[in-house]
Amino acid sequence: MTTTPIEAVAPDTDESYADDIDDALYVEESSGQVASRVGRDMVQNVHNWLGHYQAAHELSDAFVDETIATFVNRVYSPGGLSREAAAEVLREQHYVLLVADPGTGRRTAAVGLLGGVSSPRREIPIDDDEQRLLPVDKVPWTSYGRSAYLLTVPPGNRNGRLRETLIAYREAVEKRDSYLVVLVDRKSLERPEDVPGFTVLTVSAPAREELLSRLLGDGPAWLDVDLLLQTPPLPAMLDGANPAQIARLSRRIRAAAGDPQEPLAEIARKSVQAYQNWDEELVAWFEKYADPRTRLFLIALAFLQGGQATNVLHAMEKLAEKLEEPADVRGGMGAPGIRQLAKNVKARIDDEHRIFFTLPSYDVAILRYVHGDQSKGFRNRLWSWASDLPMRRGGSPNARIAGQVASAMLAVTLALPGADAPEVRILVERWWGYQTLRPLVVDLMTAVAMSPEAGAAMRGRLNQWAVQSGSLTLLCAVARVCGGALADAYPQAVMTRLNNLAGRGLDAVTQEVVEAVRSLWERPLHRQATLQRVIAWAAGQDQRHDAGLRALAAISNTPDQAGFLLTELAGHPELQTGLVDAFTLLFTGRGPQGEFRETLFRWLDAAAVEPMYEDLITDLMIRAGGAGQGASSRFARMSDLLYDWQPTAHDAQAPDARALRDRLNERFHQANPLDAS
Repeated sequence: MTTTPIEAVAPDTDESYADDIDDALYVEESSGQVASRVGRDMVQNVHNWLGHYQAAHELSDAFVDETIATFVNRVYSPGGLSREAAAEVLREQHYVLLVADPGTGRRTAAVGLLGGVSSPRREIPIDDDEQRLLPVDKVPWTSYGRSAYLLTVPPGNRNGRLRETLIAYREAVEKRDSYLVVLVDRKSLERPEDVPGFTVLTVSAPAREELLSRLLGDGPAWLDVDLLLQTPPLPAMLDGANPAQIARLSRRIRAAAGDPQEPLAEIARKSVQAYQNWDEELVAWFEKYADPRTRLFLIALAFLQGGQATNVLHAMEKLAEKLEEPADVRGGMGAPGIRQLAKNVKARIDDEHRIFFTLPSYDVAILRYVHGDQSKGFRNRLWSWASDLPMRRGGSPNARIAGQVASAMLAVTLALPGADAPEVRILVERWWGYQTLRPLVVDLMTAVAMSPEAGAAMRGRLNQWAVQSGSLTLLCAVARVCGGALADAYPQAVMTRLNNLAGRGLDAVTQEVVEAVRSLWERPLHRQATLQRVIAWAAGQDQRHDAGLRALAAISNTPDQAGFLLTELAGHPELQTGLVDAFTLLFTGRGPQGEFRETLFRWLDAAAVEPMYEDLITDLMIRAGGAGQGASSRFARMSDLLYDWQPTAHDAQAPDARALRDRLNERFHQANPLDAS
């Protein structure tokens, strides 16, 4: 689809990351209002937008630089400061409370401050499910040196002792000799000046006309932007618009401004109608065209714009079958053909027999209209049909068409009022069985879950599925999403969902959970929280026990990995206590089996050459062996494990391992209550 999928429709949308950034178009060339060449591989569409969300959450250098390059000046107070002067305040004072209400472009204003200090920069995550700030000791602080952090206080009254919490955050940042910008609205903190250690700044919203002009600044050279912005009905649209809405309007103007010969009044009219989702146009169109064949062709083209016209016609007939429409809907000499249908739906067929709408942003508007005008059952059948579009007999799915369908799903999900994502499940369950489509499925789910428009609903849905769904396909997909980019933006939410999945006790799901753990473990930002959760699973007596042992095996799968894990354990007494509980449970049973048995052998291999590891493993096993009833049996199983690891027949070839085995056995005998008696 030739669409821009980010649609900031809520009047108070503040976190759309596009306030002052022009989003890349999906059409590289236009002739009149008709796209003549589609830019980008459609399979990359969702992936590219996921990268956009991720860069915004991570405050990447590229994202910050682009924000600064397109920054529209606004006034920071007190003192009527420019962005550069306000950034100097941050450099000097290190800790700034930026007080501004949602919908004013405040996040962009905060990024403007952060652009004045050195990278790396990080956004501090919150407890997404509870909409609270994390305790300071639960924040995944960067392991780099001096950094710059952005913290957005969730609006509302769930923050409790906000003043004390912000002081704790400032002290934690101060220990790291770093910078901190806190975004807070006026209702959440009535007297920000009472929070010690912070410099308080407020910021105004950017001038609407200047913002829109800047967003259109690199548009067609022939377009007189200043005159266009004075052309009705654009001035009325700007009245009261917030920055996110202005950014969306700028994209509609770009889509409409394709023909140098078209009057500015027509460009302005089309831009506003496109901004308003062509609601009036579509109401009139559906009143005029009651013919099911024409209506279905319109919907099929909304999914497949830019494809061969005959393929769109074929897809339309398949949609008629899916909806159980009468047989005459699917063709015949008496039915309108491709060219008549194209004319009826305001589309044009080019010289290569590809078909495009002649109205800007019409495809997403159509799907949005249909979603709001039809029943849930119709929508389910519609997306079931769409999920089948990439499928080919006897071959792998068509990745390009899958990308178009996924792009349509992302676009319409973000464009709907009260954005939600129930139909995403239909694509997941249809496509997950194809290895070539799994990356696209993960990117789609992640992009929706990270989007400002539908993210909260999708993250809630991921948790609902993790707890309640009986679909292995869906559960595995949720686990894969949790091991990816979503964790960087919402680490605690991801851990909650993986915890729920680990408790399901389903082997295929557990394996995906283990792979997610492996992915998180490889990223330093998540390492400590991941290890805490995995050890907690291993120490539990429910279904998570097996998931914890398998995950520990996965993250210490080689000698180097085993040594790295033991080093992490050596510095954390709480983790050691959790592992003692896991060992107690393990050796009270029949002892370690399978992958975790081999893992313990690798740990012992590491201990044979590193005294620090020997002390750690000895302490863990002695504490676990002597915990409560059954100590003698546990020590006996531990001794058996040692002889399995280092059989006496191999003593001559491995004297260090033999010596470690004998020392540990001696300690077991000393600690064993029966031997001691």
